[in-house]
Amino acid sequence: MKILLIPSNNSLSHLAKCAVLEAELASRGHAVLTAVSSRNAGFVQQLGLAYAVLPDIQEADGGALPSLAWFQSPQRLAACIQAEIDLIKAFNPDRVVGIFRFTLKISTAVLDIPYDALACGCMMPDVTEILGYGRGEAGKAAQALYLDNFFRFAGKRMGHTMEQWGLRPLWDLRDLLVGDRTYLWDFPRFMPLPERIGRYHVGPLIWEQWPDICDPPESFPEESRPLALVSVGTRQAHRSVVVKTAVCLMACGYNVIVACGGHISLTGILPDAPALRCWRFAPLGQLLCQAKLLVCHGGQMTIFEALLHGVPVLVIPSHPEQAHNGFCLERIDCGGRLVPSVAFKGDTRAYADAYLQQSDDYVIKKMMQLVSDGDVPQGLRRAQEELQNYNAPVMIADLLEGA
Repeated sequence: MKILLIPSNNSLSHLAKCAVLEAELASRGHAVLTAVSSRNAGFVQQLGLAYAVLPDIQEADGGALPSLAWFQSPQRLAACIQAEIDLIKAFNPDRVVGIFRFTLKISTAVLDIPYDALACGCMMPDVTEILGYGRGEAGKAAQALYLDNFFRFAGKRMGHTMEQWGLRPLWDLRDLLVGDRTYLWDFPRFMPLPERIGRYHVGPLIWEQWPDICDPPESFPEESRPLALVSVGTRQAHRSVVVKTAVCLMACGYNVIVACGGHISLTGILPDAPALRCWRFAPLGQLLCQAKLLVCHGGQMTIFEALLHGVPVLVIPSHPEQAHNGFCLERIDCGGRLVPSVAFKGDTRAYADAYLQQSDDYVIKKMMQLVSDGDVPQGLRRAQEELQNYNAPVMIADLLEGA
């Protein structure tokens, strides 16, 4: 089979999912091509993947999360769809798989070619929960209104573009993340959803072969202290947030490693702190074997890797999807949010400001409460057992081959 993988380029984690899937499919003898934006071509080249370069609506603002800018220009939307159509015609795949890609359902429909989608449960159109909010939390109605308006505005713009190709429009943006078959990389108890024909929970796609993993820095003077990790992901992080988090963790008695996600500006924070080490790129899989706590941005790849190692997770998000992941961790007794619920209106700084406004004493208390919570060890064991039942690359490859 020939399989074309096309991710959204707003996160390197989407490209990493392509790498995991490509490895499994190639091992079975399938021809796989991954299409990425010009900015990320170097990354997939480092991984040794066969790739093509495509424009992406994300390039409108280079943002890490869907924004109004992605959907404002009809010309940009049409150009991205046409580029996908041209590539599909040239490569002539048996199936196309999109990873959080909003335009691909349109281009495959134009060509009447099978299309499968890989996404997270909280971005499905039948979700009834409000991202980032639990039951009864203040501000929930405002957040619901903003998100509903965004999904409908963006969906309407995409709907007008679909009509240009004679397709019936879809008015909720999230409908474009549903394929002929849809693979969800989370698991049912984490993000409960009704069962749907053609929708499969496949579990996380974990990638541990990141390029540029750094050599470990010198060891800690007090090796007897427990280890906590701070992982900021590959998106730009707020330096003040990372500093505050490291200070609070050290006050809790931890040695702290900051995985800087390639951000050199973070590697020099608190240079005189003996209990702190900063790695430009860190092998999370190895470190999680030793860690007692992870504080992170709330990306699902990072969260699920921690849960597979039985490590509790605290989340400092930058957008509603990540905030909701923190709420989901609370639901399954595996972690929670270090930031109060915030009515997000497009500004990622809202979460950072809410976090920084909290006193260090309050953050330290939240950290200590999690590790002393008697329900957490059982929650972690259950999540670990559930996640070990999944093998996402194998499950997806089997489904593709059985189509």
